[in-house]
Amino acid sequence: MRYKPSGRIKAEPVQPPCKKTIYHSQEEAQDMIRHISETRVGKEIRGYKCPVCGFWHLTSKNVK
Repeated sequence: MRYKPSGRIKAEPVQPPCKKTIYHSQEEAQDMIRHISETRVGKEIRGYKCPVCGFWHLTSKNVK
């Protein structure tokens, strides 16, 4: 029996529309905030759920 290619096209991974680092849950974002606050000095950071991609991101901007 001979090998036949499947004819499948290699697909690139799906990229979320946001360029920011994504976190899959609020807990994951909170863990990163905790790590940042322990290792750096700077602005207060908070997590938010992105209305565009549905993942969590971090920001230092004030809530509007």
